[in-house]
Amino acid sequence: MYNEFYGFSENPFELIPNPRFLYLTRSHREVLASMIHGIKNRRGFISMTGGVGTGKTTLIHSLLGRLNENVRTVFIFHTTITFADLLKTILRQLDLAVVKEDSKDLLNQLIQYSALLEERGETLLIIIDEAQNLPEKVMGELPMFSDLESKAIQIVFVGQTEFEDKLNSEGMWQLKKSIEIRRQLRGLSVEESREYIDHRLAIVGSKSSKIFFPKALALICSYARGAPRVLNTLCDNALSMGHSLSQRKIGLDIVREVIKNMEGPGLRKTIPSSTALVDKFRTLSFRFPFLPRKAYLILITSLLCLGAFILLARRDVDQKSAKTWDIKSLKRPDVKVAPPSSPTSSQAPPRPASLSTMGREYTLKEIVAVRKGQTLSQLAQEYYGMINLTLIDLLLEVNPSITDVNLIIVDQEIKIPRMTERLLIIQSPDDTYKIHAGTFEAPDPAELFRDGPAGKREKIETLPRKVSPRETWYRVMIGDFDNKDDALKVISLLKEKRLLPAFGGLPKTR
Repeated sequence: MYNEFYGFSENPFELIPNPRFLYLTRSHREVLASMIHGIKNRRGFISMTGGVGTGKTTLIHSLLGRLNENVRTVFIFHTTITFADLLKTILRQLDLAVVKEDSKDLLNQLIQYSALLEERGETLLIIIDEAQNLPEKVMGELPMFSDLESKAIQIVFVGQTEFEDKLNSEGMWQLKKSIEIRRQLRGLSVEESREYIDHRLAIVGSKSSKIFFPKALALICSYARGAPRVLNTLCDNALSMGHSLSQRKIGLDIVREVIKNMEGPGLRKTIPSSTALVDKFRTLSFRFPFLPRKAYLILITSLLCLGAFILLARRDVDQKSAKTWDIKSLKRPDVKVAPPSSPTSSQAPPRPASLSTMGREYTLKEIVAVRKGQTLSQLAQEYYGMINLTLIDLLLEVNPSITDVNLIIVDQEIKIPRMTERLLIIQSPDDTYKIHAGTFEAPDPAELFRDGPAGKREKIETLPRKVSPRETWYRVMIGDFDNKDDALKVISLLKEKRLLPAFGGLPKTR
């Protein structure tokens, strides 16, 4: 990493939310103050919405650090669930036994628990992340919480602006009426973006004027359009490239190259359409009316022929590029990751990670085309409601054409697997099975599993995972298991103990 090269005490632009790096703009302070006031005064439902990458998750982590010990917290990360599943998740996170399956019985169990909290002067805070993905049926049943006599249960909705659109739709008036505090988190201004970068660099013992030339910093702030996550991604990639080029200070050329890599090939932007060309010459005909009409027709025809030639040439380039990047689409809902074929002179060598060739069962959630400025972290946040290295590693696993975790291409098709327990099971060549417990930046987290429900009886190992030319992550693997059922039992235990990052485990919550 580049930390030592630039003299940083740690990485200042990690995508994983860290309250220590929190930079509060006026908008952030107002939203945070409103949520704290609403929770302390039991104001019912609260919603916080904002665009992708505006810092919602980081603000929630900051909120948790400012609440007193009388507030118990439950996180709901996976929101494409039924009302009964929602209630089960809440009860399990509270370490309460789930005996019945019916939603009415589950709700009564939660009501009884809330009455106990009421007697003790405590509050249960339920944070529903990615609230815009809640099914309409579930949203229609949530107002039952606001009708309870006990006000010990507080719900905070955290989501993108689409959640507001859902609330304003027909049939959602009851839930909308139940939300007493609604706040929107806006993006950073250009000046706030500069202060944000300087703030994070100051924490690691540096400053922006030492690391970035003024024009480079201006381009970063302009391109990010107020999204902290984009600021982090740009700065992180620029520093990685600067380190590889031994550049102590990041210039405009490096930032431009980083943006170019994030956006992918820009050839199609430079080629105007035939309609645009005709319009251009129509404009010229008004400016130069003395030219005969036949001359304009000859010019237009010639230019259209030139455009056709360029399009054919571009198609040839695109075909070669597709072979180079090995971008393919899946059409079957259930597939296994097949071992890559041995490299030939016309193929790029496979990613140097031994486990990427092992069998892993998964079902597709969706196949998406990469949009301009999108990253794997953003895809993880969008489809799984959180960001961690394990989720990103799983995306890499089922998309072996991605050879650099920091680089995906515009219009590239990426497979998004459903987050299931079976996805964490990897079949070894000897027909035994291992559990992919998590992926981390360093091998140290393996120790967290040794005293867990599986560590006392199963082998735990840490395997290096090359995810870019400069980065190595570490997978914690548990096994060997003789069959999948045994592996699934251990996964269920780890999941209940919140030890699996793929299902929102390991973060410390109250």
